[in-house]
Amino acid sequence: MPEPDRAAYEAAEKLVREAQERAEKLVGEVPPSGWSSGRAPAPDAFPDLGALLGLLEGVRGQLPPELARQLADALRELLVALRAVLDYTIERLDTPPSAEREVEDIPIQ
Repeated sequence: MPEPDRAAYEAAEKLVREAQERAEKLVGEVPPSGWSSGRAPAPDAFPDLGALLGLLEGVRGQLPPELARQLADALRELLVALRAVLDYTIERLDTPPSAEREVEDIPIQ
């Protein structure tokens, strides 16, 4: 690796190590019950999605780079689809129902 690239790589590696150390230190400072307000936790709206994200978090470091990239792309597509569903639902909630409906008279013989 050329020397300027090596220095940039080492600087980035140092930043990542420092961030990891700070994150590990902060984990020890969180109270056992988290930052709860005393209220019961809200039910999980997407339990399957939560389980999937937990699985992804668990295997994130053990995946080969190509598979990790493919997994990240698939997750990005899932989030884009979820965003589209939310946008569609919000648009339907924002539009008031029309006052008049089209009615067609059907002659009975």
